[in-house]
Amino acid sequence: MKDREQQNKTIKKVILKTVLITIVILIAIVFTDKKGFFNPDNRNNHTLKKWDSFYDFTKKNDVDILLIGNSHLYTGINPKNLSCALGVNAFILASPGTRVIDHYYSLEEAIKVSKPKLVIIETYGIKEHEVFQLKKGPLSDQFKSFSARRDFSLKLKSTPYLFSAKHYPYAWSNTLRNHDFIFNNYKQISNNIQLSKKRKKKQQKLYLGRYVRFQTGVEDSVLNLYNTKGSPVNGADFKTNNTTTIYINKIIGLCRENNIQLMFLTLPMYNKHIENYSLWRNKLKLNLDEFGDMDHWLDLQIPENYSGFSRNSFENTYKTNQHMTYSGSLLATYKLVDFINTRNFLENYSRKTTQKWRNVFYADEGFFENNTPVKHDKNNRVLYKDKNIEILLLKNSKYNTLLAKVNPITSKKNQIELESILKSNNTEYTQKLVLNLDIYHSTKSNLNYLLNINKQVENIEIIGIENL
Repeated sequence: MKDREQQNKTIKKVILKTVLITIVILIAIVFTDKKGFFNPDNRNNHTLKKWDSFYDFTKKNDVDILLIGNSHLYTGINPKNLSCALGVNAFILASPGTRVIDHYYSLEEAIKVSKPKLVIIETYGIKEHEVFQLKKGPLSDQFKSFSARRDFSLKLKSTPYLFSAKHYPYAWSNTLRNHDFIFNNYKQISNNIQLSKKRKKKQQKLYLGRYVRFQTGVEDSVLNLYNTKGSPVNGADFKTNNTTTIYINKIIGLCRENNIQLMFLTLPMYNKHIENYSLWRNKLKLNLDEFGDMDHWLDLQIPENYSGFSRNSFENTYKTNQHMTYSGSLLATYKLVDFINTRNFLENYSRKTTQKWRNVFYADEGFFENNTPVKHDKNNRVLYKDKNIEILLLKNSKYNTLLAKVNPITSKKNQIELESILKSNNTEYTQKLVLNLDIYHSTKSNLNYLLNINKQVENIEIIGIENL
């Protein structure tokens, strides 16, 4: 009897010790997670940066256009130019390597914070996907996107759909996911400890989710590979599955339920990069059939929409996954502007006349190409204006820029000429100035012409306009 009592006491002690040890371990994990001691190096974690900026931005502003996708999107569309052209607040929430299932849960969290008027889904993530079979690279991408989101209840809800059971702890805890830092990257732990002692610096610059990555286009070496090896991507290999269809339909249903306009966007790769694209497009179209309105799909890969893109618009790579350059993203952005305007997705809605919106975007990327400087601006001003043309003088640290915005009904030429009186070093002289068409910031309703001039020019008077 005594032996049994002693045995029971021993068992209870073991259980109690186990529970206490488990509690201590859990407290330690929660503590180190909260402090971020086992966080990876987040200096280039633009997924985290996007979500942090999204929550900061929406404290004072509503998002009108929300763009969801992966790296094709955040390298392929410029949200500042999109915002300035349309007079809206556009924001990109995209994470590298993610697929349509992640897009859905990101969208669900985002519209809970700020309900947009228009949601744009980039289609590169709409492809065959099995979350329970994720390999190391895609799994890491999914961890990154999941970790950056903030809504606890929605993260909890989405966990069993984004990860297999064995990955749940790693999805929720950087400490568990990166515990090996103790042995092979203690320097990162040390850096994180130092960071935890500092106050988090608030992001000062306006950040809307764009990630500038590639500045130069396809080089001759890659062109030679296209010519000798053919295209690295074959549309015949494109596949979807039941998961793809389910989550496209969930996105469509979520937008309809919230009375949000929805469109799909396909950003292009270099035309020599893909063969049999029509097969890819046809399979993708089958998965979008539930949407019912293909007029809400802007496909920039098809010939009628691809015009204007060149080798300079695309990343210099022969790898399967090819992104756009900065200049290519501008072309894509303004094609998107035209598409939105033509379909009247926003029903002529614009914030351009509101001081709050102008304060957010004034003098930022794309602002003056689409808007007028205020009268008291000493660096940027209107030189000339009539019903067909507006000419601005913009000053920056390197040079001054003449920007002429022309109604396309008036002119569709590649150049315009201005007869001008220039003042420099207290000397006035007459000169003909030739402005070239800016293909990167022009739309169907607004053609832009540019000329950079010497900073020593103090004033310009327009006395005549030719070639309109």
